Amino acid sequence: MTARALPAPAPPSRARADTVIEWLQHAWAPGPDPALGSHLTALLRRAILEGVVPAAQRLPSTRALARALGLARNTIVPVYEQLRAEGFVVSGQGSGTYACRIAPDTLPPHAAPASAGPTVAPLEFSRRGRRYHSHPLHGFWTRQPFCLGQFDFSLFPQALWNRLQQRQLRRADPALLDPGEPGGAPELRRAIADHVRTTRGVRCEPRQVIITDGTGESIDLVARLLCDPGDTAVLEDPGYWAAAQVLADHGLRLRPTPVDAHGLPVPALRRGQRAPRLAYLTPSNQFPTGGVMPLARRLEWLQFAARHGTLLLEDDYDSEYRYGGAPFPSLQGQDNAGRVIYLGTFSKTVYPGIRVAFVVVPQPLAAVFADASADFYRDGDQIVQQVLADFMREGHYAAHVRTQRREYASRRETMVRALWETLAPELESGRLNIVSGARGLHLTLALPATTDDRAVALAAIAAGVTAIPLSVYALRVNWRGLVLSFAAPPPPQVRALVERLAPVLRAALRQD
Repeated sequence: MTARALPAPAPPSRARADTVIEWLQHAWAPGPDPALGSHLTALLRRAILEGVVPAAQRLPSTRALARALGLARNTIVPVYEQLRAEGFVVSGQGSGTYACRIAPDTLPPHAAPASAGPTVAPLEFSRRGRRYHSHPLHGFWTRQPFCLGQFDFSLFPQALWNRLQQRQLRRADPALLDPGEPGGAPELRRAIADHVRTTRGVRCEPRQVIITDGTGESIDLVARLLCDPGDTAVLEDPGYWAAAQVLADHGLRLRPTPVDAHGLPVPALRRGQRAPRLAYLTPSNQFPTGGVMPLARRLEWLQFAARHGTLLLEDDYDSEYRYGGAPFPSLQGQDNAGRVIYLGTFSKTVYPGIRVAFVVVPQPLAAVFADASADFYRDGDQIVQQVLADFMREGHYAAHVRTQRREYASRRETMVRALWETLAPELESGRLNIVSGARGLHLTLALPATTDDRAVALAAIAAGVTAIPLSVYALRVNWRGLVLSFAAPPPPQVRALVERLAPVLRAALRQD
């Protein structure tokens, strides 16, 4: 705001001072005592901005205003001092306090008087903001059962977690209030390195593990440090919507590629065609179709990456949940060229609000990634990181995952059985297909390509069941279906909800 002090004019008439007092008395609606000064300051700002007190007009004296409003003078004096510090008023030498001239073109739109000229155009979203806001997924996410991201919190060992948390709080260590070391709490980085080496075959040391607030932040960090605007990124189609959003926000050119039953195929480059800088993969459980990448294709991707210098982002988001045999080993563990960056998260195995994820980077990049993570995002809650480290180090995490794996296997079996019992003709005819494998926390029903899966999803929501349409995860392919999570409702509710969903599906298939 631009203000210009004016020389003190001759004292104004009593009528003008009385007008200011009358306006204040009319607008005066005091709240609690401590807020009296702030309330009066705001009113006087408004009076000056709206021209009630014109430029060069003398304000009532502090004594006169105190008497008129029934306040102590020591409440009024700081108000005038604050307005003077902000540039709203100026004091003459022994002649009182005067309103400054406020240039109309410097006023914020909500404060500008009607005569200040045309209204200012409203703020508009950027292209990135519009891309995010217009994504169709936002129209289908609810807190109803079967919605992705919903969990049964009764499975979480809350009492045990609270004890571990209290143990950390009793340490009274001021370091727990600090942002922590670059890369995250060393204890948690060691625990994660031990865990992924044992369970996923990841080859890493603790310093290669960088703690983040979520998979989106992990992808953002990789894009910041290893990609330039205009680089090409190959993406699974359909696939994880946030990966496409983050990479596009960094100016990468997205190349969506249809997945098959084995995940993302390796691109066949034409003569003279540049290889992509990055490929985003979910090889252990393709999201959202559930395909698993076999060894032959994994080796093909590793050879392609080593030959062309392509970065492979391996998002291992829910590999803990495999209900037939052991989880497949990670792609990173088979990489001898240092081309794979491994992403993991705890939001599906601990609880969604924990906001702890991690990225495992090649040794030569570890120090820079740790520093950049601290500089760009600051490290997360040190208490939570320490508690999670204890949870893992003492064996509670592994036991918790085993419990959840048994429970979710039961829920998935219940959902599949209920679907066959209620929709057997549709499944037997192939008009409805369960395309997900025995892993993860959701399954996907494929619908005919001519079915409007978004209309089906809206009808399901109206019936009390959230089913995310498969098409909202697609960038170019014409995949139609429903994505159903079985993580939140217990088995008896799973069956009841499938029975509520079945008529919606039958009606949609009849119309096709």
